[in-house]
Amino acid sequence: MSASDGCPSHRSAFAKAPAADSLPGQILHILRLQIQSQIQPGRQGWQRGLGLATQVWGPVEGPQVFAAVAAMLDEMGRARRSTFRFSNPDCAGCAATMTAHEALFLQCFTFLRQAARDKAERSAFLLCEANPCPGFLAATERLARGLPSSLPVSL
Repeated sequence: MSASDGCPSHRSAFAKAPAADSLPGQILHILRLQIQSQIQPGRQGWQRGLGLATQVWGPVEGPQVFAAVAAMLDEMGRARRSTFRFSNPDCAGCAATMTAHEALFLQCFTFLRQAARDKAERSAFLLCEANPCPGFLAATERLARGLPSSLPVSL
């Protein structure tokens, strides 16, 4: 379904999504596939996400990145009370945009990758709806610091 077909994901679009081949774009795509797997298990989104992570980071680091994104998602889910809105990864029009929730998720990751913890905490505060979120920040920091050093810090 395209954005012009009225896909529900597209209605909550907030901003243009990062390029699919960029670090934030890859993290976002893996996140979307993991969420999709939770709400539509038959689509096997987790397998596609794991495949993407392995393709990008290799057979050793790829599964580690995939697991780190899963840990972020789990910790965020523990802190949030409302539904996390995400764009449909299987709709080209929807996938080209991101929701406000996705933007905050990526901000937390980006700020911690840039060692700007105070900014990451502010984004996490909004993302987690003012609920305590030390687990989410710790999981995000593990991914931000654990990525291969060959990746640029500036996103």
